[in-house]
Amino acid sequence: MSDATTPAPNPSKRSPASILVAVLGFAATIGVGFYAGQWVRDRFFVPSAKLEVGDRYRAELRGDEPQLGPNDALVTVIEYSDFQCPYCAKVTEPLKDAMGTYEGDVRLIFKHYPLPGHTAAPGAAQAAWAAHQQGKFWEMHDLLFANQKQLDDKSLEAHAQKLGLDVAKFNADRTSDAAKAAVDSDYTSGGKAGATGTPYFLVNGRPYSGSLPAKQWREIFEYEREQARQLESQGTARAEVYNALMKDAKAQRGPGAGPGKAPSQRDDGPDPSKTYRVPLDARPQWGPDDALVTIVEFSDFQCPFCKRVNGAIEDVKKNYPSDVRIVFRQRPLAMHPQARIGARAMLAAHRQGKAWEMHDRLFQSPSDMSEEAVKNHAKELGLDVAMFELDLAAAETEQMVKDDEAVANRLRSGGTPSFFINGRFLSGAQPYDSFKALIEEEKAKAQKLVDEGTPRAQVYEKIMAGAEEKPGK
Repeated sequence: MSDATTPAPNPSKRSPASILVAVLGFAATIGVGFYAGQWVRDRFFVPSAKLEVGDRYRAELRGDEPQLGPNDALVTVIEYSDFQCPYCAKVTEPLKDAMGTYEGDVRLIFKHYPLPGHTAAPGAAQAAWAAHQQGKFWEMHDLLFANQKQLDDKSLEAHAQKLGLDVAKFNADRTSDAAKAAVDSDYTSGGKAGATGTPYFLVNGRPYSGSLPAKQWREIFEYEREQARQLESQGTARAEVYNALMKDAKAQRGPGAGPGKAPSQRDDGPDPSKTYRVPLDARPQWGPDDALVTIVEFSDFQCPFCKRVNGAIEDVKKNYPSDVRIVFRQRPLAMHPQARIGARAMLAAHRQGKAWEMHDRLFQSPSDMSEEAVKNHAKELGLDVAMFELDLAAAETEQMVKDDEAVANRLRSGGTPSFFINGRFLSGAQPYDSFKALIEEEKAKAQKLVDEGTPRAQVYEKIMAGAEEKPGK
């Protein structure tokens, strides 16, 4: 009987306190769900980090570099970065997230490594240096990465105004010889430390590259912190841990100081809006001769970014089987001592029709590219091994590699991987969508030529006839 006479609760007459409790409860549910989702993703979908346990390398430091975290941190991360590189932008949040977990135990030192081909990157680096002179490096760092398509002089000045900098001083500083010298110094340091692309890191001297997720950074920090604590337990003062680790570190990882000239010494690289004359020269090819779009790739078999871009290239092959051909040219970088053997191995396999099979084998095992290793690849691929060995050692094969390098140098394409899509430049391990956008643009132009009477098989030759020989200032 009482149930029939008790009025049902009226939502419209709830007290403010009950509404507040409900709102907070809903927000808490959303928050718990978010963090639970993060935990599930990290636990089951993000692989564990591949921890570097070998040699440590000493980075050349001036002492005036931008830094986050205390001087006595147990883990020192030295980052070599490029403000025009999308992967450098992508890594900032995961790295910051992981550092938050180890607050006080990790410090980050930032050094500039503007890649050849990223024509706006040196100027952006100098702008960040200029902001650093007014105590606003990290604020400028965040603005530059958030606006990677706005790195021209006008945009840089607008960033300075937004940050409340003394703009006259900022402009004077960013165009100064001191700014150029600082960026050049960082670039040279990176080359000696083993950087061939960006982002590149030394974590207590151990090398890592690429846009790693926060979970992997935390695992790396945990591993290096434990090793640092062992030094502490043996009597090393906390503030001396990094110096102790660097005592036996190697001074140079690669044989050179980075690919190409330092930023202030470079000629202008390829302009992505222009078309350049890129020969094919009977190099390994995938796709039909009459493709509307020709992609010429310059690559290095020991370059991690060259390996990474292969997924995007496979998507290109899958989605453009008739309209795209890919021509592979060699660009073994000086700091990758076995890459040249890999380059000759692919060309030797090309003589027996197995260039791409060798290409895949080489990228599967870039850490072992000795002559014995590539001969084993040849055997497993069913090649005539005796003939392969002759071609591998032939002066003609080495000359083909040198010719490829000469073409890349003429085009001022310093780093790897780099691509020319119907003569249009695309630099680095770009995602598939970057390739797709340029392919679609060039495909439409090529189709127009066909519609006007140019045979499909002569489209590339027609485009090259009007192309520029090399980039100019």
